[in-house]
Amino acid sequence: MTEFFQQVLDGLSSGLVYGMLALALSVVFQGTGMLNFAQGEMATLSAYVTLLLLLVGMSFWVALLLTVALSALGGALIERGLVRRLESAGELPLLTLSVALLLGLNALMSIIWSTGPRTFPSPFGSGLVEFAGLRMTLQQLGSLATLVVVMAATALLFNRTSVGLRLRAVAQNPASATLLGQPQGHWLMIGWALAAAVGAFAAVVAAPVLTLSPGMMTFPLLLALAAGTLGGLSSRVGAVVGGVLVGIANSLAGRYVPGLQGDLAIVAPFVLTAVVVALRPAGLFGKTRTVRV
Repeated sequence: MTEFFQQVLDGLSSGLVYGMLALALSVVFQGTGMLNFAQGEMATLSAYVTLLLLLVGMSFWVALLLTVALSALGGALIERGLVRRLESAGELPLLTLSVALLLGLNALMSIIWSTGPRTFPSPFGSGLVEFAGLRMTLQQLGSLATLVVVMAATALLFNRTSVGLRLRAVAQNPASATLLGQPQGHWLMIGWALAAAVGAFAAVVAAPVLTLSPGMMTFPLLLALAAGTLGGLSSRVGAVVGGVLVGIANSLAGRYVPGLQGDLAIVAPFVLTAVVVALRPAGLFGKTRTVRV
């Protein structure tokens, strides 16, 4: 039983990373109806910027906060300069744009830093913590705490502040929000900035474990897409819960399902997602939109 709980704990640690990426996807999706496939590359670029700041002597937490601010600015500029020009063109051009961003950012990082993996320093140390027969590295424990704090802050922003309430209003009913004097474009830009900032946190806490490379977040993004679909991309809570479920399913399958060891364990989260979507097309927490004609 201890081994089982250890696998659940390991899955929770990775699942929160998937949940944060899914949260970033959800914020953009709710505002624009666009799945940003470049979210992983944007996050990875943030990790490279953090490493660059660390190499010039900046302390980790200062470098992280500066990177998050720069990532938010980058997300806002992408929305303002690229996404906004295609908003009225339909879903296919927006999808093409996100794929182009994915390939472009990946190529840019490969040119600047090469494709080889780089060691990313852990701010939490390399020690081990044991309790009740369970083990966690200090990196896992620190990452877990950081991700929980970021998610709690995001929840407070959306539910307890005027900025969050306006973002929700524009995402849920853009036309009505505009009639009430809330400029849709302004708040969508803020939504992109917030998504980029959340993604930056996810990449930086994952980099010490995954090792930094241009494709570092490709695999986590696939699981984040499964998480968002499982929990419901129309629900921020659902995206996070979906990430946790995907992480735990991936960890348990890799340990207990014959033939699904290693990277093949990714099959389990997608099977779980397919079953849930077959029963609830909008996901566990998502809401199906009803259109009356």
